[in-house]
This record gives sequence, structure tokens and C-alpha cells, in this order.
Amino acid sequence: MLGQLPRFALVTPVFRFRALTAAAGRAALGGDRETLIACLQLGRLCAGILPPYELSRELTLERTEHTKQWLSSLAVPSGIRSTAFGIFGGLTGHDRARCALAFEDLVKAAFAQLDEASRVELNALIHELAASPTVGARHTMQSHAS
Repeated sequence: MLGQLPRFALVTPVFRFRALTAAAGRAALGGDRETLIACLQLGRLCAGILPPYELSRELTLERTEHTKQWLSSLAVPSGIRSTAFGIFGGLTGHDRARCALAFEDLVKAAFAQLDEASRVELNALIHELAASPTVGARHTMQSHAS
């Protein structure tokens, strides 16, 4: 029984973007930090359409619209902004493969701001998005919690 948790024990949650969050915290104020925060937010949105969350299409659309407005106000280079906006098309259609391709472009565009550990986290997300079928978005999670 060594290594097994008792049935009433809680598993410690793991935040999947720890390195990206740390990189954003270390970055200088301005464009570099805001680019990293944009990558973080877009990563969280894309992770939300994957298991185990599989956010509903309605909730994803709502979050996508709010993120578009927020991203428009950030001081990120225009090349990164336009690449980041490419992810919204995939999110709107719950198209995981399209999100993966658009996120690959964002990682390339933000290469100078991302450290190696952050790129590893985002590339893992890209791999999950590309490997996960898009067949019919499930409508399991309705909560507005982030």
C-alpha cells in the first residue's frame, strides 16, 4: 500500500504554467511582461477546452470575447498581437487542431520573451491540442470560475 493515498485524501493540484508565470513575474514591466501574460492567458483558455475541463462552447465564447478586449489593451508588439488573435478563431470553433497551429505561431513570435521552461510548457499544451480530437465539444463545465 506504499505510495497509495487513502480514499479520503486530496491530491495536490498542479498548475500547468508555473514556469510561464514565473517568467512573467521576472520580466521587466512593459511589452515583454505583457507578452508573457498574454501567452499565459491564451494558454489557460486553450487548456480549458481540453479534458478534464472541456468548457462549454458558450463559456469559451464568453471568455474569448473578454480576452480579446483585454488583449487589445496590452502593450505587446503588433506581430505578437496579430499572432495571438489567430488563436481566437480556433477557440471560437472549439477547434483544437486550429488552436495548436495558431499557438505554435505564437510561441515562434514570442520566442525572445519565452524562456526554455515556458516553451516546454506551451509546447506540451500544443501537443495535447493537436493530439486531442475536436469531435463535438462537450458541455460539461458551466462554472464561471477561472
